[in-house]
Amino acid sequence: MQLLKIPLTIDPIKAAKMRSEYSGTVESSNLPRLLDASAGFCSDIQVQFSCDTDEQGIVTINGTSQGEVSMICQRCMKEFNQSLQVEFCYSPVTAKSPEDEKPESYDPVEVDEHGHFEIAKLIEDEFIVSIPFFPMHNVDECSGEQDLTVGEIDDSVEERPNPFAVLQKLKK
Repeated sequence: MQLLKIPLTIDPIKAAKMRSEYSGTVESSNLPRLLDASAGFCSDIQVQFSCDTDEQGIVTINGTSQGEVSMICQRCMKEFNQSLQVEFCYSPVTAKSPEDEKPESYDPVEVDEHGHFEIAKLIEDEFIVSIPFFPMHNVDECSGEQDLTVGEIDDSVEERPNPFAVLQKLKK
């Protein structure tokens, strides 16, 4: 595999005919939505992918990417860096090959009127989806109080009558 600079846009059909393989980085400046989803830091993303056709003649884009984003720990509310790694398998959707004809193992990617798509947006979408809903340190790495509570807990619990106590009496 050649070490190439990752292009901003790719024509997947031409790249598949040439069996192109790419390895390089996508700069964090090209990932504004990922920066917004993180706590403000995103490393440059290492990307490796190849364009090819499968046994059915369907154009595919297969690859992996990895990088680091900063998150706020939901346990101690401190910032930490989270490593993310994603694998993807896409197939372009065109007028000639609609989405319905593709196997479910291929995620569809729409191409523009020139037959191109932006690889940075594709990678950015994959990373946004892979961010955990509740990011947290490992328990042993987490600083601060483990049983953090927000607000006050009312210790005085009033004994309320059981609404079904009347039914219990009827049963006897």
